This record gives sequence, C-alpha cells and structure tokens, in this order.
Amino acid sequence: MLTSFFGKSNPINYLIVAVLILAGCSVFIFKLEKNEFTWSSSLENIGFAILTVFLMLLLDFIIRKNNLTKNNNFGILLFSCFLLALPMIFLSQHILVATLFLFLALRRILSFRSEKHIEKKILDASIWITLASFFYFWSLLFFLLLYFAVLRRRDTAVKEMLIPTVGFTAMFLMSMCYYLLVSNSFAWLTEWRLPASFDFSAYNQLSVLLPITFIFALLIWSAIARFANLRHLQKKDRPNAIVVLVSVLLSLIMGLASNEKTGAEMLFVFGPLVIIISNYIEIKKEFWFKEVILWLAVLLPIVVFLL
Repeated sequence: MLTSFFGKSNPINYLIVAVLILAGCSVFIFKLEKNEFTWSSSLENIGFAILTVFLMLLLDFIIRKNNLTKNNNFGILLFSCFLLALPMIFLSQHILVATLFLFLALRRILSFRSEKHIEKKILDASIWITLASFFYFWSLLFFLLLYFAVLRRRDTAVKEMLIPTVGFTAMFLMSMCYYLLVSNSFAWLTEWRLPASFDFSAYNQLSVLLPITFIFALLIWSAIARFANLRHLQKKDRPNAIVVLVSVLLSLIMGLASNEKTGAEMLFVFGPLVIIISNYIEIKKEFWFKEVILWLAVLLPIVVFLL
C-alpha cells in the first residue's frame, strides 16, 4: 500500500507529509515543553515547524534536481518519519537552522556535475557552510565534502581550491565586524567553538535509543548495498552517489561531535540517509520487503510517542 502510494510522485503526497510534520510537531512540542503558554514561544514554535516542512521540500528539490532517486516520494516520507521519531529536533532551533544551510550547500555541491558557473557554485557552498557553522560549529566538517567534490572534477584549477577559503574568510570577517558594532567584543568567538562531548547517557532513554537503533540499522544496511551497487550505476550518476555516501559519513561525525547529545543531532544525517535508503528500496524486487520497511518507518514515531 505505502509502496504503491509513495512509489509515484503525486502532489497529494507533499500535502500529507506536510500536515503530518506540522501536526506531529505541535503534539510533540506540547508534550515536551512544560512551560506555560506564551504568544512569543508559540509563534517561534510555529515558525520552526514551518521550517521543518521547508527542509522536507528543499530535500525533495535536491533529490529531483540531481536525479538522485527515481520518480517517487520515498525520500520525503522517510524524512518526515525520522523527524517525528526524534521530536527533540523541533526544540533544537540551532540544529534546524544549521541543517537548512547545509542542505543549501549540499545542493550546490551536487550541482558540480554541470560544469557551468563552477566558481560561483563553490563560493556559494562555502558561504552556506560557514553560515551553518555559526549555528553549529562542527558544520565546518562539510568543507571536507566540498573539497572532495572539487578534487573529483576532471579539470580542477588551483584557483578553485582557493575559493572556499575566500568564502569562509569573507563571512568570518563580516561576522567579526557585526559583533564589534553590536557588542564591541570578541566574546562570541569563545562561544562559537563548543568542545565535542562523548557523553551518550541521553541515548539510554528508550524513546531515543529505539529510533536511533532503527535508523542506524537502516543506515548500515542500505549504505553497504549502495556501495556494492556503485559499479552498476551509469558513469554520469556515480560521482553524486559517492558524494552522498561521503556526506553521510561526515554528517554522522558532525552529530557525534555535538557538545550535548539529545538525539536532535541525528538530523544532520537524515538528508543523505533517506536518499540512500530510497535507492535501496528502489533496487529491491520484493514488494513485501519494501512495504515492511516503509511501515516500520511510519509506525516508529507512533511507538516513540506512546513510550
């Protein structure tokens, strides 16, 4: 049923997923936040709920623009289910904003397949990554993905290798000027880089451990299958498939480097992860197997809510 319904791109699918995200966000925020009602906090929560819907639409645009999956909506369904399975994401505004900028950077990196305006694409990607780092310091690791994608090009010029440095320096200097004008200090630099934490005690909660275990199991299973299937891909599709695999690894490291583990840091992995899982579902011939995976993903946030 789910395989047939979301196996084809349909406008109604976007509406269903958007409503699910907004409804789930409202319910989970009401459950997680114990504060009294205030208009300011309510408007802020509504704004970030809309942002999560925009993230879903942006991810779908990235997938379609770069032909990362076939013509289906598995990606947005899985993204929304994973999002609702870890509802603390809705209360982690800095991670949501950082993810938005990283998605925009990933969009530019994946567009390297076209050789048009390559310098502009590299500069745009470096600016988006730097902006993401102001909300989550370890987003800077995405520069490794940017350099990886640049080096994989056939005719990489030396000046193209210098462009990310220019983009980062420009944004960094602009930020320094802003804080000098606003607060007349460099105190923000000490708050910018937060040390990595390896305290995973929050993962001991079943409501966090269960979805993360399920997501990691799908990640390992589908990534191995995708890696094994690389040689069967068309030559033009192979570079972006490799970039997506590398982005999963870097996103995972970014999440593990978080100074506070709540489960929300898994959001960084969701984008490239749902692409790989969608590819895995597409190549499987067994209808029942696809249906089981999708139903497990749909039921996961419901189980988490009842815990």
